[in-house]
Amino acid sequence: MNEQLYVLTSRKRTTNHVLHLLLCIPTFGLWLIVWGLTISSNNSHNKKIDRQIDRIVEYKVDGLSDADTFKQTKLDKADDDAFQLKVIFGIVVVCLYFYFR
Repeated sequence: MNEQLYVLTSRKRTTNHVLHLLLCIPTFGLWLIVWGLTISSNNSHNKKIDRQIDRIVEYKVDGLSDADTFKQTKLDKADDDAFQLKVIFGIVVVCLYFYFR
């Protein structure tokens, strides 16, 4: 399980603030928009990875073996994917309802 934690930790993204600051100068500050979007995207990606790491550590603290922890994280991912599909389906249904109304 330590390998999985290492892989997840290595997938975290960082923002090169010096580069973005230097790009803001010749673009007269227009690059601030891209910089903000990059920060937001990296933060949401890192929070998702942190949640996965927290789940793994929680299962290990609860005493699950590595195999059981792996199975449980797969089930959690499947549940998250199913929930995301239900939300997308709900949004599509609402949009179609108002479109054909």
